[in-house]
Amino acid sequence: MPILKTFLSLFVVAAMSSGPGLFAQASNLRVNNEKPEKGGQSKRIHPHGLKLILQGKKKEAIAYLNKYKDDKVNPEQTQMLLDLALDKPDAWKFDAKTWPWKRTLPDTSLKKDAPSDKFTIAFGGGAGYVPPHERMWDTIGAIDPRALLLLGDNVYIDDPKTPEMQLFHYYRRQSQPEWSKLAKKVPIYAIWDDHDFTTNDGWGGPAIEEPKWKRDVWKIFKDNWDNPYYGGGEKQPGCWFDFWIGKVHFVLIDGRYYRESPKGKNPSMLGSAQMKWLKKTLKEPATFTVFCTNVPVTPKVKPGSKDTWDGFDGERQKIFQFIAKEKIPGVVILSADRHRSDAYKIDTGIEGMYPLYECQSSRLTNQHVHKLIKHSLFGYNEKQSFGRVDFDLTAKDPTFKYTVISIDGEAVHSLELKLSELQVK
Repeated sequence: MPILKTFLSLFVVAAMSSGPGLFAQASNLRVNNEKPEKGGQSKRIHPHGLKLILQGKKKEAIAYLNKYKDDKVNPEQTQMLLDLALDKPDAWKFDAKTWPWKRTLPDTSLKKDAPSDKFTIAFGGGAGYVPPHERMWDTIGAIDPRALLLLGDNVYIDDPKTPEMQLFHYYRRQSQPEWSKLAKKVPIYAIWDDHDFTTNDGWGGPAIEEPKWKRDVWKIFKDNWDNPYYGGGEKQPGCWFDFWIGKVHFVLIDGRYYRESPKGKNPSMLGSAQMKWLKKTLKEPATFTVFCTNVPVTPKVKPGSKDTWDGFDGERQKIFQFIAKEKIPGVVILSADRHRSDAYKIDTGIEGMYPLYECQSSRLTNQHVHKLIKHSLFGYNEKQSFGRVDFDLTAKDPTFKYTVISIDGEAVHSLELKLSELQVK
């Protein structure tokens, strides 16, 4: 009996000591490049074909790609992959330098001299490559926004250990004529979420260099976007950054690189270095401070899941309390992740703190859709959509107006806020 008690004691101690270590690790990868017949996802046709080739299954890849030739999902790309699988001498190679795509990269130096006291931006997420929905970039371009903010799942890679897959997804989008037309005239800023950083609902853990794929994914991300800066640079990789349009301050966070397991005790989504940066950045005086996050802040918008800020409530409350303590006015929230567009009013429960309003949009091109949430101020999921935000700082009481716009350019719902409503007492 004493021996049994000793064994049980050692077991408990071992379990307790290993628990935090497990929570401090990255999530297990669930690489997802399945065949498109699983859910009819046309965005998966070429990635699945490429994955077969990378795995050395060239005969299977050829049969698969020929099967989908009739679907005409960008036949030029289908032929490009077939040439590679058939070992044609002039086929493109994996170094990306020989890829036969003319692509357009974002350029945030555009519109530097555009008006900054009354302007419009667009934002959204959930932009898997679905050929019939690439016209969304034309719809956004039609309002000629001062900037476009992409808040995650901007491409669906789901394969952080395979650089060829990451480059393929970026090059494919950047070579589309609708994207090219938009990127040549509108500044585009971007942060990532799970599908363009890791795999579904995954996290990177608090270590800078572990897992080893994290820094490599970050480098490829940097090569394909044009943000003012990327986290803390080489010493502290990440995709967080801020920028200004006039007196409107945009603060965009990285919710994946340093995220801990939501099953741990008081887990962090941001990590200590980013939290320190966030507090310092939020304090900079602005008319409106636009806090942009990859996942929703409002409670219970993804029922039963801790992938949103629901899994990191302690850190969420610290941010709320900091805004209240420092009496930071004019804070509004933009978010993505859920495949719909909606708006929420958050009561932080902090005395003297004004309600925080969250505008969420993340079905730019995706086929898949998420159900509406009853406690939203409004929601829309019938078609692909994006968020339009109009700022008017010329008004006596400056305004922020959020409007849901469908892929067909229809204004569906709107929410207007005055700066006087967003003041800490």
